[in-house]
Amino acid sequence: MNMKAPPLNNLLRKFLVFQLLTLVALVGLTVAFTGHFKNRLAGQLTEALREPLISGDIRSVSTQMSGPISRDFRGAVWVPKNGDAPFSVPIGLGPQNILLYRTAAVPIYFDEQSTRLAGQLLFYYSRWTSIPTAIAIWLVLILISIPVVRRENAQLAREYELRLKFELKDSQASLAAQVAHDIRSPVAALDTVLKDLSQLPEEKRVMIRGAVGRIRDIANNLLEQNRKEARGESGHEPAAAVPGSAQLLSNIVDSLITEKRLQFRAQIGIEIDSRLDPSSYGLFAAIPPSEFKRVLSNLINNAVESLPEKGLVTVQLAANGDSTEIRVQDNGKGIPQDVLARLGQRGETHGKAGGSGLGLYHAKTSVGSWGGSLIIDSELGKGTAVTIRLPRARPPEWFVSGLVLSPGAPIVVLDDDASIHQVWQGRFESVHVKDHGVEVLHFSTPAELRSWARTDARAAKDPLYLLDYELVGYRDTGLSLAEELGIGARTILVTSRYEEKGVLADSLRLKARLIPKSLAGFVPIRIKKDEVPERLDAVLIDDDPLTRMTWTMAATRSGKKFQSFSTVAEFFKEAPAISHETPIYIDADLADGVNGAQESLSVRDLGFQDIHLATGHEAARFAAYKHLRGVVGKEPPWSQEE
Repeated sequence: MNMKAPPLNNLLRKFLVFQLLTLVALVGLTVAFTGHFKNRLAGQLTEALREPLISGDIRSVSTQMSGPISRDFRGAVWVPKNGDAPFSVPIGLGPQNILLYRTAAVPIYFDEQSTRLAGQLLFYYSRWTSIPTAIAIWLVLILISIPVVRRENAQLAREYELRLKFELKDSQASLAAQVAHDIRSPVAALDTVLKDLSQLPEEKRVMIRGAVGRIRDIANNLLEQNRKEARGESGHEPAAAVPGSAQLLSNIVDSLITEKRLQFRAQIGIEIDSRLDPSSYGLFAAIPPSEFKRVLSNLINNAVESLPEKGLVTVQLAANGDSTEIRVQDNGKGIPQDVLARLGQRGETHGKAGGSGLGLYHAKTSVGSWGGSLIIDSELGKGTAVTIRLPRARPPEWFVSGLVLSPGAPIVVLDDDASIHQVWQGRFESVHVKDHGVEVLHFSTPAELRSWARTDARAAKDPLYLLDYELVGYRDTGLSLAEELGIGARTILVTSRYEEKGVLADSLRLKARLIPKSLAGFVPIRIKKDEVPERLDAVLIDDDPLTRMTWTMAATRSGKKFQSFSTVAEFFKEAPAISHETPIYIDADLADGVNGAQESLSVRDLGFQDIHLATGHEAARFAAYKHLRGVVGKEPPWSQEE
């Protein structure tokens, strides 16, 4: 009832106001119409009475016209101009109450030119004769409008109810996102601390690790709910995963562990744990994420089903040379060796009532199609371990594989959560940044960062910026601040929302890179050696591998120091180690529609001056780019020396 009251009251008010206005309008219209009709009728009657009245034949007037006049009027009074006594029909009619009656006055002239007034004939009629007609019409309109009003009210009630539901969903999504945001930061801090708990007894370490896992599960669950809402109702969609593209494995494993803990929470004695440590940082594999998640989910299910009432399943992610290993291990009863040799074949199963053996067969064939392998190890009485080995994929451009700090270059951290500041402070202290002249500046609000940047604009151009994306209580985001301050290329966004299309697109546009907030405690950090940037004979930025190979071969034959990059972003990562005196050659048309001439402006902003476009287009096309030293072809600059 409460949800329907507001639209009903609003509609009722509108209905009443409309009906009152309609009644007033109908009364006005009927009164005006009646007056018009009476005036015309009075004129017609006067025309018939003109001759008798001018001649003074009052008897004839009274005999002939008393009927028509009394039928349509209260009566009529003849007022002669010559001063004779007035005459009325019916006889004895005097002036009428002006509140009850109106007058239709018609003059009568002796001549046709209307110059000699003979007198005036006054017809009296009731002012309110038409009101009952107006009310009757009004009542008919009300009866007609009642079904319309009821239908409109039902529609408004439905819309109001839907709006309340949407607002409730929005508020729940905002709350979920906020809680997840608030939880992820201290979880990242706890992950960092967990690495240094070796002095605690194993029982306490397990208890703390389990508590942190449960907190992470809450955050992951809230984030997943929020992502589902985003996919269905808003523009903040997670970036669509292209089958076979490089996927961050730690994120998939972490979210799946949360799902499995929720799935098996009724089995109190079963514990599912993940082992994601610094060695799992930045591991990517070219896999279809949904299919990989299904394979890993089935392996975890198998591990849980192999356990008695109590047991432990661990999922470990680690690097092994050029491969990535995902290991699902249980401490169940194990598998006999003769059965173990047949597992993974179609139709072979073990220890699972009603099992078809297709799950493990599907997992093995799927992993094989991704260029990997699946290995099963087991020992009776000790448990089973299933290892998925996948080729490591190159991280995407947006991902920060490690923080390389330059001696003397400051670091700026912006985050609204104090625990993240503590994480970064602990990480930087662990590599002794102060010994290399690296100052770490901490800010909690956009205003603090703006104030510092405006106070010392020159110093603001040098730091590495670690910015949180979502700043609670502010409309600004880390990306909007990076764009405003012109620090996109030196910004690393530290956020849990790195998968959202909008966040990723804006980061790529600003040339900012990203670190998932949950991995802040694991990202490798190293200090560059105090060395002079190397002067190369040339650097080529070109997306065509054949062109890069041609230049590399020419440089080798000529004994030149040369480096090539397929994208400008790749070059930016290595630019600090390259002398600004090095000639830079950029293809004018890079992959994905990137304008090389426009990108050369960013290269110039890094301090490089000897910049050329290596293209087949005419030089006149790039006349507007005054900073270019030249526009050359695709041939290596040493080809003439050979």
